Amino acid sequence: MSRIYSTLPLLLLTALLTGCASVASTSQFYFPVTTTVYPPKPKNWPIPILGNAPGKPYKTIGRLAFQSDLGWKFMRESMVYNARANGADAVILKRAESKNQVNFTEVPPRTDWVPVPGPVVAVNNGGGKKNCKNTNYVNYPYYMPVYRPGYVYRWVQTIIGIDAEMIVVK
Repeated sequence: MSRIYSTLPLLLLTALLTGCASVASTSQFYFPVTTTVYPPKPKNWPIPILGNAPGKPYKTIGRLAFQSDLGWKFMRESMVYNARANGADAVILKRAESKNQVNFTEVPPRTDWVPVPGPVVAVNNGGGKKNCKNTNYVNYPYYMPVYRPGYVYRWVQTIIGIDAEMIVVK
């Protein structure tokens, strides 16, 4: 378990620097274990994800090991993407682990300025005469400071780590 999670700081730094992750970005975690290069599979080619080795002879062509907080759907899609891109026929999921990580974010205190009704002022547009028909009334709002105290926000993040082999069936 410690081997998968030992790269957590690097993964979090990568996630912060790259912003939104795509399954294509996980190709950096693919390690070929053979010098033979296989042609990529078509985009809609079905790639099974197996829990155990198949009953047929096979050859391991690469390994995909990484962790993410983007959920199981993202992990499955990244395994299939990397298998297709590297010409694998299937994926053997050797190990999958998840853990919840509690995080805290501090929101600092702040002062907001809220408009409140102010005095109503009569503006005479009658050219200096006191004529009620040409009088407009204007409301000038005041702004009052409202203090909002800071707080600490607690949130839980699920980190999933996988270790998978990409195989071709002989």
